[in-house]
Amino acid sequence: MPHCVIECPIELKSVVDFNLLVSAVHEAAVSSNLFEQGDVKARLNVAEYYVVGGIKAPYVHTLVHLLSGRTEAQKKRLADSVTKAVCELLPSVRMVSTEVRDIPKLAYSNRGAISG
Repeated sequence: MPHCVIECPIELKSVVDFNLLVSAVHEAAVSSNLFEQGDVKARLNVAEYYVVGGIKAPYVHTLVHLLSGRTEAQKKRLADSVTKAVCELLPSVRMVSTEVRDIPKLAYSNRGAISG
């Protein structure tokens, strides 16, 4: 945990190497000092159909899912770190945002939790 899910249009592939984008978000989450490097997961979903402000404009939105328990200040620091990393990598993209969502601990499971 966390899971960093990046969303952006497929057209951005001509502007940035998607592997670099995923790595930048991953490193930004690690640099928040809230997680161990091996615990951070980052992935990219590309959109073919989208509208931003009524037109087909580039954007990057990162949704960070993490287990509840962090302070609002920690979540803000994480959101700012991820947003800054994306802005530095893609200075020409005006719409860059990051959203941090808590997952209630009782509502989350993984292989380790069910392996006995």
